[in-house]
Amino acid sequence: MIENSTERLTCRSTGGNPLASLAWSCYSGTESNLNINNGSVSRSVQFTARRNQDNTCTCTATHEAGPLQQATLGINIMYPPSTPEFKVNGTPVGVVISMIIDSAQTVTCHSFGKPNPSNNNFTWTKGSTIVSSNSVLSWTGGIRIQDGGSYKCIVSTTMTPSNTSKTPVTTEVSSYVTMNVLYAPSTPEIRMNTLNGEVITDQITVVINRQFELACTATAHPTANYSWTVDSRTYQTQILQDTINTKTNTSGTCTAHNVLKPSVGIAQTPSSSASIAVYINYPPESVTVRHTIENGDIVLSKFNIMERATLLLFCESQSNPSSAFSWTGSNISQTGSVLLRNNISRSEKGNLSCTARNTMTHMDQPLEGLSSANFTLNILYSPRLHQLSRLNALEGENITLKCEYEPGNPIETTVVIARLNDRITWTDGTHFIPSLKRTDAGMYNCTVRNIMQPTGQLNEIVGEDTEIFQVNVWYKTSVSKFGLTSYSDANNVTVDENATLNFFCEVDSNPNSTIVFGRSDRLLNNTTLKKNDGFLHLAFDVQQAGCLDTASYYCFGYNNYTEIETAPRKQIDVYVRCSPRASGGQWESNITGAAGGNATFSFDVVAYPVPNKEGYVWHKWNGTTYSKVHNSDKYTINNAGVSTTFTINAIEQEDFSTYLLTVSNGIIPDFNKLFNLRSQDVPQCPADVTISATTSSSAIVEWNSQFNGGLQQTFVILYKAIGSSDYLVLTEDELERQKTHYEVTITGLKDGSTYDVIMFSRNEKGNCKQNNSLQFDTELLVDDPPLPNAALIGGLAGGISAVSVAFFVVVVVLFLRKRMSYKNGESRQALTKGQKLRTLNAVEEDADDLPDEVENPMYESSQPAAMKQDSPDVLYALSKKKDGDIYAVVDKTNKRPTKSQGTKKQKNDAHDNAGFDIYENNQSPQHPAKKNVNHDGLVYADIVFANPPKGQKRLVIHGIDDMTVYADVDLTKKVDPFPDSDEEDGGKKEPNKK
Repeated sequence: MIENSTERLTCRSTGGNPLASLAWSCYSGTESNLNINNGSVSRSVQFTARRNQDNTCTCTATHEAGPLQQATLGINIMYPPSTPEFKVNGTPVGVVISMIIDSAQTVTCHSFGKPNPSNNNFTWTKGSTIVSSNSVLSWTGGIRIQDGGSYKCIVSTTMTPSNTSKTPVTTEVSSYVTMNVLYAPSTPEIRMNTLNGEVITDQITVVINRQFELACTATAHPTANYSWTVDSRTYQTQILQDTINTKTNTSGTCTAHNVLKPSVGIAQTPSSSASIAVYINYPPESVTVRHTIENGDIVLSKFNIMERATLLLFCESQSNPSSAFSWTGSNISQTGSVLLRNNISRSEKGNLSCTARNTMTHMDQPLEGLSSANFTLNILYSPRLHQLSRLNALEGENITLKCEYEPGNPIETTVVIARLNDRITWTDGTHFIPSLKRTDAGMYNCTVRNIMQPTGQLNEIVGEDTEIFQVNVWYKTSVSKFGLTSYSDANNVTVDENATLNFFCEVDSNPNSTIVFGRSDRLLNNTTLKKNDGFLHLAFDVQQAGCLDTASYYCFGYNNYTEIETAPRKQIDVYVRCSPRASGGQWESNITGAAGGNATFSFDVVAYPVPNKEGYVWHKWNGTTYSKVHNSDKYTINNAGVSTTFTINAIEQEDFSTYLLTVSNGIIPDFNKLFNLRSQDVPQCPADVTISATTSSSAIVEWNSQFNGGLQQTFVILYKAIGSSDYLVLTEDELERQKTHYEVTITGLKDGSTYDVIMFSRNEKGNCKQNNSLQFDTELLVDDPPLPNAALIGGLAGGISAVSVAFFVVVVVLFLRKRMSYKNGESRQALTKGQKLRTLNAVEEDADDLPDEVENPMYESSQPAAMKQDSPDVLYALSKKKDGDIYAVVDKTNKRPTKSQGTKKQKNDAHDNAGFDIYENNQSPQHPAKKNVNHDGLVYADIVFANPPKGQKRLVIHGIDDMTVYADVDLTKKVDPFPDSDEEDGGKKEPNKK
């Protein structure tokens, strides 16, 4: 505890019955009452202690049933440290201490307290720098001049009570001391002439019998006294004046001394001296050059050294003062007595000189001395081969091997050519091969040598250079191996279906070959399956081999020296066991024929083993089952290999039936194929009709063709803008039967418009049963920005004129259309893929003997007759009359909705086919009481043509075979004025007016 502080101690006892009685013996402190709590009893004592009153406190517990028990606690009274005092080596000193420089004496700082300050509680500072962290102040290596000055000793202790609730107390005290460092005179500086003259470090040069002055200065504490000694003479002075009259070198010495008296210890009288030499100068003599080491052999007139070696030369000469050396020669310029050149090069050969120079001084007057040694530097190096490239030649050609090189130094050279694979050598420098063989190919080397003798070496050095090069022999391709990995040596292999075929092909060639692996089918058609360029091997796998993999497989290769046509090849025949199946490129399963004619079914199969003639069996459906047919006058059957043909001669009505072909080859399952013989009929309508790639003026119509009914068919496209009553027509003739996909581009469309399109097909028998109806929009062109005022006025004026002209042209067109008629005409406008634009045919409008109603013979029912009582989904009105071009009006109360009603722009509907100028109702009529039905079951719209007044033309429905051709109008053309009058039907008409 800290002196003068108050402390409380508590003693506790647990157990016993009754509880123990507690009493304190502690500095006569005040005891508290007993405190009993949960089976224990405690008592506290409070006391105050002073410095140097360390003692013990005892707590005694007494109990009636047992002996006394005591607990003892030692009390330690703490107090702060005293003001520090100083000692030098144990001797007390004051606050100013004198100490000789480099002395190992130490200064100790003393203080006492409790806790007593430990060594680590002391801190020495000099200024703001801590110089010691303990009670001893010492200097490593002894005290120095800069260590003098004022120091501070600080003592700091911390008193920490045992009672952790009390804060520790730290106390700090300090004292100052001054260190006075005594030191002997430093080595004197000898100066020329005065105390502030130039310092002379080691020597001077004087002229004989010339007076000179020297001054001497030194640092010391306390200040030093001086004396001079020259030869045997001594002068008690700081500045010396003297004259030397001999050439013998001599010296002068200056001595400085003082008295050192430390605070503790014995006084000293130290001194220090400095001397200078006086020389007679002379120039460099007898320059010599040595090599390798400083005392090595002397270089005479020539020095040989290996290229890329290290050149080390030493140059020496006697002079006073010493000489400076320099080296000069070819590509060499260096100073110093030692010439060191790493990696010496041949460009540095030639004459080389070492020059020694010195500068002699007679007091302040300079004088130069000069001397040189000259010799030849000879660089030795090996011959060097030129870069050797690969030599390429064709097998059988001649070739010359030659080693080209750059000579070394010395130039005498030996050349050797060696083949590496058998170590055969040629020493003539060249080797001629009259006819190159493959065994000549390989790696060769060229070796060139010379003999070199460097200066200072006993043994010769062989200079050598070796280069490896390749002789490459080109030769043609040959196929070394080809086959299947499981049948490596077989030329004919039979495998089961679904087996894996692992083909491999290896060729030998130089350069590498293009390897081609392919197959030849039974028609000797070659198909390349894989092609590797620049290889010597090829692999190809057929996973799960099938019937179509039965073929002859071949492999051939070729390179730059092999003709493709005559390239060597190998072949293997592979047969895959499999049941019969279609060969892939099949003939029509449905054919048509005419009564009295012939019809032939043809079919090819793929199978192995190949079916024999009995493996092909033809059957005819008799209404309940299939019956086998045989060769007869009625049927002709021809079976050969994988092909069969079945001809029905002199077709009768009962021959229009279904026929079954069964093919077997002993491997299950047998193959069955149905064929149908039909009478010729109208085509099936196109399928998958779409409109794509729509622009502002064009659209592409695409479709897939269907069965043509046994006759060539023509595809018909009708199109018109919404709001127009006239359809334009495009036709496309069927090409070869194998082509199924068609497309036609419609051009000349109006931007921002909706178009209807109707698509169907026809042949000699008539139109297909149902057509396709679609709708699409063209893109809207963006108008140009408004014109400036001036341009707008000009455009307005021009527009008014254009409107006048357009009105005039419209009048002319209407007039001409009324007068002109076309029959079976085609416009001159060509369409994509050779299509022609055609309009509906027109005839002269005078037709007097037209019936009130006209039956359209073009339509056929798309429903069986049994369904004729049903209401029609779509009603069309179209009739043909030879004369006239007036169209019927059809009830269009259920016509398709307008754009504003949300019509989808591409709509594809199938309708019972009509020809042209079609009107459409997409819903059944509300009052279908009266129906007109033709013999095929097609329901027609009820159309009534009222008898017109006499002299007025009658109405007629225009048929597909008599289309109106409309005039092409060129609005840029001008016409002549109308005639004054025009006669028609023998009468007069009023003249036209503009």
